[in-house]
Amino acid sequence: MYESAFGFSGPPFQLNPDPAFYFNSRGHGRALAYLQYGVAQGEGFIVITGEIGAGKTTLVRMLLDGLDRQKVLPAQIVSTQLESGELLQSIITAFGIPSQNNTSKAHLIATLEAFLTALAAQGRHALLVVDEAQNLGPRAVEELRMLSNFQLGNHSLLQSFLVGQPELRRLLESPSMEQLRQRVTASCHLGPLSLEETQAYIEHRLRRVGWTQRPAFGAGAFESLYQWSGGVPRRLNRLANRVLLAAFLDGAENISAELIERTAGELRAEIGEGGLEVPAPVVAPAPAPVVVAPPVAAPAVPEPVAVPEPVLTFIESPPQTVPEAVATEAPVADEVDDTLAEEAEVSLPAEVTIELDAQSQAALMAPRLRSVSDAAVKAARVHAAGRLSQRDSRDKVFCLADSTSAALKFAALAQAMAEQGRAPRMMLVSLGPLPRVWPWSGMGRVLPAMEVGLDLEWSDADLNASIARITEGFGHFAEEYKPLAVLSLGSSDAMVACCLAAQQRGLPLIRLEAGDRMASASEGLNATLIEQMSGLLCVASAPSPLQSLARQGMRPERIACVPDHLNTDAVAAVWPEVMTPDRAFLRNGLPMYLGPTWSVNGVTGTPYVLAACSLMGLPVDRVQAVVRALSQIRCDGKVIWLVDAPTQAMLVELLDADAALAERIVVVRSDGQRRGDARARMDAAQVLCREVSSLPEQISLLHGANGAVLDAGHALADVASVLDVPFVSMDSAHGQVLRRNGHGAVLDLRPLDGDALNAVLADARTAAADRPVLAQPAVASGAAAGIAEHLLAWIDARQQAAMVA
Repeated sequence: MYESAFGFSGPPFQLNPDPAFYFNSRGHGRALAYLQYGVAQGEGFIVITGEIGAGKTTLVRMLLDGLDRQKVLPAQIVSTQLESGELLQSIITAFGIPSQNNTSKAHLIATLEAFLTALAAQGRHALLVVDEAQNLGPRAVEELRMLSNFQLGNHSLLQSFLVGQPELRRLLESPSMEQLRQRVTASCHLGPLSLEETQAYIEHRLRRVGWTQRPAFGAGAFESLYQWSGGVPRRLNRLANRVLLAAFLDGAENISAELIERTAGELRAEIGEGGLEVPAPVVAPAPAPVVVAPPVAAPAVPEPVAVPEPVLTFIESPPQTVPEAVATEAPVADEVDDTLAEEAEVSLPAEVTIELDAQSQAALMAPRLRSVSDAAVKAARVHAAGRLSQRDSRDKVFCLADSTSAALKFAALAQAMAEQGRAPRMMLVSLGPLPRVWPWSGMGRVLPAMEVGLDLEWSDADLNASIARITEGFGHFAEEYKPLAVLSLGSSDAMVACCLAAQQRGLPLIRLEAGDRMASASEGLNATLIEQMSGLLCVASAPSPLQSLARQGMRPERIACVPDHLNTDAVAAVWPEVMTPDRAFLRNGLPMYLGPTWSVNGVTGTPYVLAACSLMGLPVDRVQAVVRALSQIRCDGKVIWLVDAPTQAMLVELLDADAALAERIVVVRSDGQRRGDARARMDAAQVLCREVSSLPEQISLLHGANGAVLDAGHALADVASVLDVPFVSMDSAHGQVLRRNGHGAVLDLRPLDGDALNAVLADARTAAADRPVLAQPAVASGAAAGIAEHLLAWIDARQQAAMVA
């Protein structure tokens, strides 16, 4: 009725979910990115919860509309108190499988498995979305878990997304759901919009139908809409729709707070729904005493995604005449793929001459690299912002991790805790970004996939803002769940901030691998500070760590000795999945002529150096320094650089802008047959970059290398120590190369460049020259079991003391 009067092309606030009106709020944007990442992983369960009207269905429709149906076959069912037999039939119907006369459970399962296997043979995987999943019965949920066991080789045949109201979370928190919880990759909870997002949401939907500031919104109007709707999208739609109708009937060109109050009162009388109080503002905890940071600004309303800027081809003096490059979706020259898209015909502009020095090149590349990196991180990050049931809040232990090394050790500890039979839930708190802390897929087969409780998104590029955000975010998280204990591994500034926040709230702190001083001097001071705050110190039974704690004056009752460090147990747990290096090369589309001389085929391979370094979160000048340094590594064969998705995206941009660098570095993205020119580029390149998301396959490639260059804190550094592979630690964030002694302690730091990498790597190789190649690592040392035993005993003692008090 009012649409034509105000010049709208359609109704802006219809109640039915419509992806065309999707609003990218902070919460919805994170949830959608998380869902997209989950689809890419292709396994496990993903749980999305939210209040009625929070936008869950719209989010799911956005996801389904954006899927590549050549790779993913989705099916959606709406749960209405389905039990196991009914659920199986509903799934079969949703996937379009022809109905069967035989409806026995065994026959239904066999039919579904045969269909999923045939689908996988086509290179596709099945995605099942269960809406209103809070209505599922326990037996139906257990049936879903059993269906997740369908596998073809190492790949799951069925992935499930559970979408529902908060009751779903309470169902999954029940003791009988423990096995399913172990398969939940992560969960996300959709909360209400903030006041700022409420205004942006209203204006966004109006602009979609051609709003030209008519009617206008007066002072206090958006605040009133927020108060009466509570920021819930569906309530906003209902109220805004009635407000526009009221404005039309009144002939008003301005929507006032009074009009909204009157309309909301009428709605309340009609449907019996009272006004909602504005959520109380969140009071940030007092900042940590050693951290001085400005207050964190309110999150900005996300802007529409910009069209990528044209990629410039940079040249150095003497200037040359080159055609201005035009950005297209065609593959770049340095990207190796077996199926190349047809290049679109473009009309090139007149030739232009560009002469830029290195500093100007970096300045122009910075916005583009940041855009590419942010988009790739968003696609890769798992946002576990869900809220767990308060009634079980005393059964949780937080595991603070700022690196893949810490995350892998916590996974080994979680396995040992689970074997105790009465362990609390181990929740990973990623100081972030999460793809850099837990980047692996398929870990559930070898170690418990850590339940991600919080992703704090720490960034080296903006340390003050990151620490302020970490302190606030962790503080709220800890106050809500009140964990039994907080475990720490790592010595970054972000780790200190979290430990201080935990101490301020009276949470028990436990330090693992206390007394080790393998890091730089600054991180050594951080480690000392954390140990001083911790109530229990788990230390490897070795002279050096014990002497370090003795010098600090630590009382013996605070120290628990365990047989060894956790890295040996972690490697031993993963080792059954490790394969020969030549097989790992084959599985990841890398040239077979690379590989160790001791391959199972007895073929003499080409020596290679393995690199595992991430460009995620680095400023553009540091990105370029890391890439140049790795391209200058001198070795007899090639450098195999294991990259994450954000690093790969940034490399493609860099190589497209630097032809000379593109001759030395090739991004390998295909597993199949390649044309001759693609093989020739790989043969000529010094560095082959490949995204390998499987930790066992990463270890397989490391095992065959004659040296490695690894990010400081990377899990492969722990593996290299166990396997006696000579390696160099590279601190990419600070542009340094770490030179260590035979015990792993840092001797000095050198500026990051190719010469420093080659010199330190040569020293490491010399020191390891007499070490034999291990056929397999040492068996588990019992460190994880020892820590688990001490931790449970310490928790029991504290609980008994609290009961007596």
